[in-house]
Amino acid sequence: MGLSPHEVMGLSIFEYLAALDGHIEATDPEVDKKLTEVEKDDLWEWLSS
Repeated sequence: MGLSPHEVMGLSIFEYLAALDGHIEATDPEVDKKLTEVEKDDLWEWLSS
């Protein structure tokens, strides 16, 4: 990730997880975070209720 242990210890959980997510996204082009059609339909159904 490019962070030293000292820098990691200074991060909040949120900051660490955001950095980790960004690192994974930057190094793994296969990661597809788009919703599937079923997930979209389920989300729309939940929001509409």
